[in-house]
Amino acid sequence: MSTPAWMEHAACTTLETRGLPWTIDAVEAPTVLVELMRETCAGCPVRLACAAYARTATGGWWAGVDRASEPEDLLDLLDVIPLDGAA
Repeated sequence: MSTPAWMEHAACTTLETRGLPWTIDAVEAPTVLVELMRETCAGCPVRLACAAYARTATGGWWAGVDRASEPEDLLDLLDVIPLDGAA
């Protein structure tokens, strides 16, 4: 299985953030690490692509949300992309 090209630009893949526990659920991580992961995702240039990809994931951190415990909080792309042509 190949990695989507957008992942190369994800904030979670930098040397500084690679050590964070991206694959565990929020209840298993210390609060300070949960906050660091949320902050990292908040400024990520590929957050929308990540949110779309997360719809197929069963766990881990995607687009600033713990997929296992907060799936309803994932960005709904239809809510953030203007459909009327306005930018």
